[in-house]
Amino acid sequence: MNEIQESFVGEPNNLPTQPSSKKQSYQTGLNIFLLVGLGVLFILHVTEKKTSQNKEQGPAVAENLNRVPSIAFINSDSIMVHYELVKDMRKLFEASTKRKENELKAQQKTFEGKVSEYQRKLNSNAISGDIAQITEQQLMKEQQRLVDFRDELTEELAREEYELNIQLLDSVTNFLVRYNQAKQYDAVFNFKQGSTIFIRNDAMDITPEVLEKLNDEYRLKTPPKK
Repeated sequence: MNEIQESFVGEPNNLPTQPSSKKQSYQTGLNIFLLVGLGVLFILHVTEKKTSQNKEQGPAVAENLNRVPSIAFINSDSIMVHYELVKDMRKLFEASTKRKENELKAQQKTFEGKVSEYQRKLNSNAISGDIAQITEQQLMKEQQRLVDFRDELTEELAREEYELNIQLLDSVTNFLVRYNQAKQYDAVFNFKQGSTIFIRNDAMDITPEVLEKLNDEYRLKTPPKK
């Protein structure tokens, strides 16, 4: 999972140094780990439905069970690149990430200013030892609040990313259920680079048609972009 990474260094009983400006930026792409389970979910849905039907129909379906199953696959890499819902999700996530990064930078800058001012006064003997100790304690508390704020923003982004992935998974899965009412595939697998499907027949690839229909449905639900 991505993290906003700021380094805050403070030795016990010493002035906390300024937060490091080195920061690992958020990767702006959405994770696709949930799409990996897409094939399994859809297979379970189809199997459950057919098992229920078989119990109702009894021996009449025995011959049908011996037929070669009808199988297809979709390429989730292509879905992630070309599905317009994903593009809009990515923009939303990038905007949220940018806002949170700016919030953190603003608070970090304020903290750095206070540390610099303290160091300036300390070096010029403009404050007494007692005041220096009190100021140091205050700065250490502010440093911890800044660390806590960073962690809070990281958790917020993690939740947002998870919710977007759930929304994406639901969108594709629900579409495939409707799509399969006409196609009647026994299973639809998810394929992506590095998956456990080593050999595939491209004749079983339904990605282009699925993408076209997914985008058509999404455009109907989405207001025209200005």
